[in-house]
Amino acid sequence: WRYVVLGTANQFYQIATSKGLDFCRIRAAIMHKYGRAAGFPRAGFTAGPHLFKDTMQLAAYCRGHTFSLGHAAMLVNETMPDCLLDQAKRELARSGQTLAGMRCGILGMAFKPESEDPRESLAFKLRRLLLWEGAEVFCSDVFMKLEGFVDADCLLAQCEAVFLGCPHREYQSLRFHEGQKVFDCWGYLAGSALTVTPGCGSECTEALSVAIIGGAGHVGLPLSLVLAERGHRVVVVDTAAEKLESIRKG
Repeated sequence: WRYVVLGTANQFYQIATSKGLDFCRIRAAIMHKYGRAAGFPRAGFTAGPHLFKDTMQLAAYCRGHTFSLGHAAMLVNETMPDCLLDQAKRELARSGQTLAGMRCGILGMAFKPESEDPRESLAFKLRRLLLWEGAEVFCSDVFMKLEGFVDADCLLAQCEAVFLGCPHREYQSLRFHEGQKVFDCWGYLAGSALTVTPGCGSECTEALSVAIIGGAGHVGLPLSLVLAERGHRVVVVDTAAEKLESIRKG
């Protein structure tokens, strides 16, 4: 069940990023004041010694190979490193760069946060993919001290691009360098921000590109996020002060 649910979130992440959109903002908009979406998980590397194995064993047990949901979840979850790699290649191509010869770092190599367990971790698959692209790869983990690993500060000092392999709590306080590319499918390191203007009327003196009236609602907020992601300057206008305050707080 968990493997399929997490695969659903990862599929939505892959769809959003393929269109150049921010999945974390879309997810936040879907969950805003909507209790039925409370169980919508974050995207991320779904791995470890049990989730994949249990899903595949159930698929093998089903005569006629009818557990199509499990197979579909496997195809999505196991390709998350590939998705992150493609995202990085597209981003770098915009500035005429490639991964070949680039110093890349992976923060977190365990299969789950606050753990030292590397079993079936997809961070190691990401490492292999980066090496195949010709990148020079540095790995770091708070809890794992394997041969060749460096500490987080050393990794940040040397790397031009940083990938989040596992969101250990300590990484939230890290400071990235100006111009450093950060790729985070977990939505753990980067926050989202919108310009929010309370009320309406004579106080709105700033020239706007786009104003979304009722922009804190279930329709207006996703629209605002998509427009902002497309590079438009968006101001959310709504009389619901509580909703506006919730947006400010992320």
